Amino acid sequence: MKSNYDILGNYIRLIDTRNTELVTEQVLGINIDKFFMPSVANVIGTDLSKYKLITKGKFACNPMHVGRDERLPVALYTEETPAIVSPAYFMFEVVDSSVLNEEYLMMWFRRPEFDRLCCLRTDGSVRGGITWDDICRMEVPVPPMDEQIEIVSSYKTITDRIALKKQINDNLEATEQAILVEAISQSQTVPTALGDFVDFIDGDRGKNYPTFDEFTDTGYCLFLNASNVTSTGFNFDTCMFVTEEKDKLMNKGHLSPYDIVLTSRGTLGNVALYDKHIKYENIRINSGMLIIRPKTEQLSPYFIYALLKSSYMKAAIERFRSGSAQPQLPIKDLQKINFDIPESDAILTALDRQFLSIEESISITKNEIDNLKELSGVLLTELSR
Repeated sequence: MKSNYDILGNYIRLIDTRNTELVTEQVLGINIDKFFMPSVANVIGTDLSKYKLITKGKFACNPMHVGRDERLPVALYTEETPAIVSPAYFMFEVVDSSVLNEEYLMMWFRRPEFDRLCCLRTDGSVRGGITWDDICRMEVPVPPMDEQIEIVSSYKTITDRIALKKQINDNLEATEQAILVEAISQSQTVPTALGDFVDFIDGDRGKNYPTFDEFTDTGYCLFLNASNVTSTGFNFDTCMFVTEEKDKLMNKGHLSPYDIVLTSRGTLGNVALYDKHIKYENIRINSGMLIIRPKTEQLSPYFIYALLKSSYMKAAIERFRSGSAQPQLPIKDLQKINFDIPESDAILTALDRQFLSIEESISITKNEIDNLKELSGVLLTELSR
């Protein structure tokens, strides 16, 4: 053990405060990016008094899916008002915050190396759980408090800039959707089925589909995973690749410029546009995605992309949702979704120009965010030195 390292269990302890007085009905989960989010679980009829009550400065983690997700979903709660989390979560706190700063510890939890070590300690179940004792046996560097505060301050400067740029993109997305809604509401339109103006292309799910051992951290062809196609487009924080030889063995599922990717299994309806700003030349979808490819030049990829991101599309997806354990979107149902398309070519051309400009701005800001993420990653890596 390095000189400034110590066993994590010496600095944290489990807490088990329950929502016995029904203080709140706000149920939160934790995403793989290690942030709290509204829970997607159906809690209608559930006794929420048994849920754990989390308050500012406390941690929670989901120990059940570590092996499956290849990371430990853990987050520090920073809100003033309390919330509740699943009874199955570990909820814990720092024993002495004058010795170990909570935000510094959360930085340590964000390190890829921490997730790798968690994966190595998982049990043999399909999802790959981890025990509290295994978490406590992990090591953490504990420098003097003034150093911890300085490190946290530097990291927070970067993450605040990332949050600001994400808000800029959220505003641009909202502007794009407002333009779309106004154009459709004020134009002569023609109801048109989605299948009439796009093709749906499935991925290769045959015998040549890659096995886990065939994926690498770098390589010829990017093989998209669920984390790469998000509610805000592509995200390449975690990537898997296959060799050129493996890529050539597969048939369907290879992206062409200006294709749109849609998630069709598990997480439904996320879309991303493969335009000139994407740095990868060879990309394949996985078995939980579809490629959407325009059939006609009359409707540009940018216009179609805006349609697919619309609240109308999200509502349509909910109507067509099938499957309980693994929700999915059958192509035959997607093809039937009707959109009101402006009749005027002049209006479509004007919308195309506007959407192109907005998407260009979003892409530039995303690149800036990626650069800031790289900088924050360097800072996280240096924690272990």
